[in-house]
Amino acid sequence: MPARLLKAARQLNRIPEVLRCRQHTPQWLRLSAAYIGLKSALPFEITLPSGKFEFREMSDIATFWQIFYRRIYAVEASDRLIIDAGANIGAFTLYALQAAPKAHVIAIEPAPDSCNRIRAMLRAHNLQSRCTLYQAALAAANGETTIQLDTGSQFRRTGISGTPVRAVALDSLIPSNATVDLLKMDIEGAEYEVLRSAAPQTMRRIRRLMLEYHPNASCRSAIDPLLATGFRLDLHRDDGEGYGMVWLSRATFSAAAAS
Repeated sequence: MPARLLKAARQLNRIPEVLRCRQHTPQWLRLSAAYIGLKSALPFEITLPSGKFEFREMSDIATFWQIFYRRIYAVEASDRLIIDAGANIGAFTLYALQAAPKAHVIAIEPAPDSCNRIRAMLRAHNLQSRCTLYQAALAAANGETTIQLDTGSQFRRTGISGTPVRAVALDSLIPSNATVDLLKMDIEGAEYEVLRSAAPQTMRRIRRLMLEYHPNASCRSAIDPLLATGFRLDLHRDDGEGYGMVWLSRATFSAAAAS
């Protein structure tokens, strides 16, 4: 009985998400059914107020749902510069551009097919002028790395084997003297080396950081150095087996001090 009650409670917790989906797209019923695991033929499109969005893999549906309806990332309407590191198919880029109507997004994604989907999505929603897309992997240093392209788009890792791709360091990605309102990072385990390699002055120019961590190392090896540089931990969600998410922000932020 307790297990059944817990399962029922989890389903009830999804009601606000389903209501958001219903308000967002006429195809809400099909998308909701696909998200909870009911069979749905792929690919399929949904219509949003600004244009179409296509789902090609089941993992596309889960990612889109969690960003738009579960709202696992917090974007502020006043944000002006957002970095989407590990942009994948562009779901967060689209969400950020809509949630912060005056923002410019720098999206970085190493997989060529995913970048093609992002470009098509930006055209479909007439958002090309508000997004700079780098077809590259965020890495410890500028140069070249590799990406695995023989897996689903959500699970591709860099620096192990596969297809050569351009590598860009965080220090090079952020425009000179720019303040980053939000850095969203989901780069399949490369986050540890990227954060270790970033210059202190680069990190001081970031107001908020939302990081998905992976079991390559202890999450504390990413969190603790950030706390030491002036970030505070606002949220830590442990998903188990070395996976999770953290939100960090600067209690006080001064653009002059960051420069």
